Amino acid sequence: MATHSYEIANGSGQAVRLDINQALTAIRTSNSSQVQPSETPVLGQTWYDTSSNELKIYKSSGWQAVGGTASGALIGSGSTRVQLTAGTKALPSVYFGTDTTSGFYAPANNEIALSLQDYTYLRIGYNVAAQGATPNRALFLGNAASLTTPIKPYSVTNAQGTTSQGLMVSELGRLQICAHQGPQIQLNRTGNDGQMITFARDGGGTVGHINMTASAVSYNTGSDYRLKENVVDLTGAKSRLQQLLPKRFNFINTPDRTVDGFIAHETQTIVPESITGTKDEVDSDGNAVHQAIDQSKLVPLLTAALQEAFAEIASLTTRVATLEAN
Repeated sequence: MATHSYEIANGSGQAVRLDINQALTAIRTSNSSQVQPSETPVLGQTWYDTSSNELKIYKSSGWQAVGGTASGALIGSGSTRVQLTAGTKALPSVYFGTDTTSGFYAPANNEIALSLQDYTYLRIGYNVAAQGATPNRALFLGNAASLTTPIKPYSVTNAQGTTSQGLMVSELGRLQICAHQGPQIQLNRTGNDGQMITFARDGGGTVGHINMTASAVSYNTGSDYRLKENVVDLTGAKSRLQQLLPKRFNFINTPDRTVDGFIAHETQTIVPESITGTKDEVDSDGNAVHQAIDQSKLVPLLTAALQEAFAEIASLTTRVATLEAN
């Protein structure tokens, strides 16, 4: 084992020969010793440190272990690893061929991103949870991932739509999609009719599904008699129906479109199962949590009320016919 700077100093024949032999010995032993070369090394020179059993390279900041803490592309170490610079979307750490603007890089700690032609299309590991909350790392795909701080697709506005379209899949099982134009989800079932999407809860059986045929789609919720108990006829429907308060209105976001409908909290007192949410509810930041209505839940009440009305009409018709006959 020996070390040498590989520069032969001027001297007598014997001294020069000894210097050359020392240089050759250093080459044969990978320039190895327990002490770094005493001569001034040159950038890129290697030395095998026998005290730590590490191959080291001389950089501007001094001797650094290959595979250790040096900043740059390092290969190998006692734990057999590859260490790369973080890179950027314009010059990723891993690229292929001569295309230096497409590849993988690390935009931040605990994150990996894919760059295509100097533009980020995929970002993995970004934490979308609120500060102090349980971590919720996500995969961003599309324009949203190109931003320094990706915008959750759910939060993208119309003004940001063309630049922040994308898809987010989080580790907590949440999917968000933002598209400025065109259908956001397209499903194609080939060969036969059947279920396209199913819904389950608490690991149990299906509680609803969306089915399709060659020409139509149906939205189905659980209604099998084996799921129900305490079944009785719906009575007093006409009286309850008359308590409903149908309205005409426009939504604030669409002032030029007037529609027919109901106000959620007014309907909730009559058919509570048709409404979700609580009147005037807000979240922890004071933002409104809006109520919603499933108007299909009004159909049973409407049907029963019509049946009661039809029965009354039939009774009145019979009485009128009797009176006319007399």
